[in-house]
Amino acid sequence: MSAQGTRISRRGLVRGGLGLGAAAGLGSLGLASCSNEGRGGAELGDNADVTRPDYIPFEGVTLDLEGDDEAGVSGAMFDYPAEPREVVEGSIGDGQDVGVFVMTNTPAPPALESNQFWQQLNERLGAEASISVVPTGDFADRFNTTIAGDRLPDVFSFFPGDVPSLPSMLSERATDLTDLLSGNAIADYPFLANVPPRTWDACIHGGRIYSIPIPRGIVQSTVLYTRRDLMESEGLEVDVGSLESFHESCREMTGGNRWALPVLPLGYLRQMFEIPNVWSGNADGLVSAHEHEGQEDALEAGRKLVADGLVHPDAFTANIPQRKTWVVSGTCTLFWGTLSGWPDFGNFPLPEEFRLDVLQPPLADGGGVAPVHMGAATHNVTSISKGSEDRAAALLEVLNYFAAPFGTAEHLFTTYGTEGVHHEREGSNPVLTDTGRSELQLGLKYIAQGPWVHFNPSDPEVTQAQYDVTQELAPTVTHNPVEGLYSETASRKGRQIGSALSDVETDILQGRKPVSAWADAVASWKKGGGDEMRDEFQQALAERADG
Repeated sequence: MSAQGTRISRRGLVRGGLGLGAAAGLGSLGLASCSNEGRGGAELGDNADVTRPDYIPFEGVTLDLEGDDEAGVSGAMFDYPAEPREVVEGSIGDGQDVGVFVMTNTPAPPALESNQFWQQLNERLGAEASISVVPTGDFADRFNTTIAGDRLPDVFSFFPGDVPSLPSMLSERATDLTDLLSGNAIADYPFLANVPPRTWDACIHGGRIYSIPIPRGIVQSTVLYTRRDLMESEGLEVDVGSLESFHESCREMTGGNRWALPVLPLGYLRQMFEIPNVWSGNADGLVSAHEHEGQEDALEAGRKLVADGLVHPDAFTANIPQRKTWVVSGTCTLFWGTLSGWPDFGNFPLPEEFRLDVLQPPLADGGGVAPVHMGAATHNVTSISKGSEDRAAALLEVLNYFAAPFGTAEHLFTTYGTEGVHHEREGSNPVLTDTGRSELQLGLKYIAQGPWVHFNPSDPEVTQAQYDVTQELAPTVTHNPVEGLYSETASRKGRQIGSALSDVETDILQGRKPVSAWADAVASWKKGGGDEMRDEFQQALAERADG
């Protein structure tokens, strides 16, 4: 195993089964259990009349282990091509500078003047990319402030669910890309055409295409990691046979200046109680996961973890990089985060012995494994400002470049930088240097990206393990039945009423309110817009079935 390695936990196979724990995806999970790799796939508008972009899979690189991109299940590669081929012909864009606003889950990169990668990127673009990188924890507020101040740059990435009245924002602030992307027109941007079809649901509103998607799927499902090396060196084990044994394991891992959990994994607990993936039901009747009878049990389980001191005292205010730092340093031994966020551990100064296991949640009372939730097909979307409408075709060329597929020369550069500076080769595989881990954190993978590929440049066993777990999980995941559908109420009120519910959730978990407060909070959520959302989603499901 490499220092960044992960594998399927053998104890997990015995006690809790194989695989991943998916984020619950509920609007109220933000502070307690949400990974920022789990906020995509938000509902967008009626797309029945639009001609969708053609799907033209890239065939220039053959993966070692095939996936199913259309189903959101990733393939894998053990070795990077020794001589990756350049696939972008001619110049990129129009030679004018490009302003970008994008989120990140990693520490901020050095500024342009001291960042060789950024400078080299500008040379390749033939223009200066002015990239504003914002931590995901602050992103929603910063993005909405930027909209209100009419300061959107040429290209902006965002989480659709964070934007109130999204359709109005898109029509007023974003360039209509339909004529450039629908049908065979997308062939002019072949790497955008390589994006799986389902991901475009998040980009279409009212029969128009306003964005490009950042694809994810199963790798956006959430996993509980454990520091295997610490477990082995200290003679500890994580027993995920039941909720009770999980709690006791967390108690055994906590003491002195160490806590089991850097964040409360409420999504993990909710899955133990078989709470659905956001909604359950169909066009004849939807029920929000907020209303599930297991919610109060999951909240009580979370409250006990906090009350017993098994969760880091700063867990509710720390961001993802800080939580990962606690895991890397050994301050915490478990981590609740998405599979797609795992490679970011490589950006930290890892101890040589660093190893990770992943564990699937058990049924709360034991006796089997809990069903997990499929991650959203789309992580976030990227649009072009209406103020840059006359440059839209050229800016799509820039996005097409960023979306260059795995195994190409362009992907090698945007992901691993320049050999000898940002990475060194081990065989044909690029392994990031300290400079690379620092300078590459420009959020390019959230601006545009091709289908996810499992790849660990230091250890093929890690790649195999990641692939195996997604293959094992894929047939059993539960889906959000309304993913990709639009609710006007969700767009206008979803964040507001979800935040109010999240506040009550946090108060319960931190002991400021009783668990019984959840029922009243859900009733307020339903009255404040939740029931309208349900009705609108049911109608959208019926229209989808008729269409």
